[in-house]
Amino acid sequence: MTCVLQEDILKLLPDDMDKQQIGSLLPPWDLIKLCLKGGTPALVLRAFDVFAWTSSSFRRSNRSLLEECWKNAVDQDDWEKLYDLSIAGGWSDEDTVQALGKTVVFQASRRCYGPESETYEGGFGEVLPLRQDGIEQLPSMDTGSASVEAILMQHKDFPIVGKLMLAALMLGSAQADLYEEDGPITMA
Repeated sequence: MTCVLQEDILKLLPDDMDKQQIGSLLPPWDLIKLCLKGGTPALVLRAFDVFAWTSSSFRRSNRSLLEECWKNAVDQDDWEKLYDLSIAGGWSDEDTVQALGKTVVFQASRRCYGPESETYEGGFGEVLPLRQDGIEQLPSMDTGSASVEAILMQHKDFPIVGKLMLAALMLGSAQADLYEEDGPITMA
């Protein structure tokens, strides 16, 4: 699975990145860093795929890298623009849900915590709970953010658009049918 995933990642890398230097199968940590360096929504989502197919011990020992993936995911969409569009357009709840379903946060939440999520050896919640109220279930939370929710709360736009971010996070973890095949929304 990792070989196929690496091939997909290499195809998604921007043309300006030197792909020729990658001749062998990369370890998961390097593959995830490569995805984050690529900086596109599709590559950021692939980083979560790599995490899903690693062992639970890898996820535990690389928790700060997983947190970095979430920080990168929330930066992929223009939340202020999304908020402004929702206000100006008078979006209904259904319109808001459809728009949030195209965000990287929604898709990553769906991938990691949704009802159809698949992981090798345990789930993401064992390492990084979705919500703050889930942290008491984890033994010894020593470093970093306590939950994905806490990571989102650190984002510069959270004071203005935090409700949208949290809604995308929670909807992604709860629903599996909002994602459309056209991929992540780009708020340029």
